[in-house]
Amino acid sequence: MDQPPLSARRRSLLLPTLAVLAVAGSIFALTALRADDQRTASPEPVAQTAALPASVVDAQKAAVAHYSPATESSAIAVDIKNYAFSPASLTVSIGDTVTWTNEDTAPHTVTVTDGPEKFASPTLQQGQTFSYTFTKAGTYSYYCAVHPDMKASVTVQGSTPPTTTTTPPPTTTTTMTMPTSNPGGGCAVKEALAPFIAHLKAAHLEESLGQQVTDALNLDQYIKTHTVLIENMLTPVLNGDADQSVKDVLSPLLAHLKAAHLDESLGQQVTDLLNVDQYVKTHTVLVENMLEPVFNQLTC
Repeated sequence: MDQPPLSARRRSLLLPTLAVLAVAGSIFALTALRADDQRTASPEPVAQTAALPASVVDAQKAAVAHYSPATESSAIAVDIKNYAFSPASLTVSIGDTVTWTNEDTAPHTVTVTDGPEKFASPTLQQGQTFSYTFTKAGTYSYYCAVHPDMKASVTVQGSTPPTTTTTPPPTTTTTMTMPTSNPGGGCAVKEALAPFIAHLKAAHLEESLGQQVTDALNLDQYIKTHTVLIENMLTPVLNGDADQSVKDVLSPLLAHLKAAHLDESLGQQVTDLLNVDQYVKTHTVLVENMLEPVFNQLTC
């Protein structure tokens, strides 16, 4: 059988091959087009976060607010050492907390004598602390009830939040004023005795005999402590509404305490004491000067 020419055979094989390639290309194009349409019609899903419970959200907000520097109060330290408060003068803001730490072997207290609020710590032994958060502006003067010569102050700055009070409806009441022969005298006596009672509790009733002996052996501090104690008792009486005759009696004693004891060194006081004749004469005349105004007011 005669073979067709070579060019004729090539043309007969080329046509089916082209047809197959055309069909395959069409299928590939249709597949790609369909996939593109599906991507356009159905975009990738966006991840969604499940809503947190309200309690969790509130807790997160509270935690952020708690640790916010704007609302966080400051903690200030005061050291009690070498029979002194350090720092002796302190300025803080409303809401600040002050912590006192006793570093002495002797006991101490933090007792407020004047200020918008009065407060007192228990007797602090070595290593113990006492904290107080100030909520009212003003100057707080305080001292150690065991050692009244230890004095310091805290000045609180800021505006005190106003207190909301409900005014009760007006009522008609009848009051009876009891007569008194010495108005204001009770308050003067109370102010005079307050330092003594505080010292008696903290330095004697609440202290062991051994500690009291240790305090007494520290002679310089012991004399100064009780001298200042007497001064703290007399000052409110002399500055208050006490009768003038009472002031006349106590004024020489207070002047003597300041000049001959508080303003003098221990060495000088010992020297004065060793000069027995002059020492007795000094204190005898002191008593005379205190009693003379009283006798001059007496009538027969």
